[in-house]
Amino acid sequence: MEALTSVCLDTSFLVDFLRGAHSTRTTYQRLRSEGYRLATTTITAFEVFRGVDKRGRIKHEEQAVRRLFSRLPVWTLDVKSAELGSRVYTELERTGNVIGINDCLVAAIALSNGCRKIVSNDSHFQRIPNIEMISY
Repeated sequence: MEALTSVCLDTSFLVDFLRGAHSTRTTYQRLRSEGYRLATTTITAFEVFRGVDKRGRIKHEEQAVRRLFSRLPVWTLDVKSAELGSRVYTELERTGNVIGINDCLVAAIALSNGCRKIVSNDSHFQRIPNIEMISY
């Protein structure tokens, strides 16, 4: 494996990680020990903070989320990612394999950053060409 190959951590993984799920801790440690560079996206940050807001902004949860995002590289949605996301979404729509726009944008941001692996329990990522989903 090439050193510092990136893996994108999706919302389902990060939420379960914050909740202390053993499977996420094990997966996190395994990926780190295998030399992967772990990152996430601004779309994922939005979704996680939205969950915090829906729960009423409980102070210790909000602090844990902020700490988590301060320790991870967070890739942003730029014009290149938006264009790629549009192409992927349109192709999936054309073939009857529509997924949520947020998942499409997460994948596009990852791909734009040279990342083909996404850690998630959301099977939608399996529909996206050039993405390898890592379940936990």
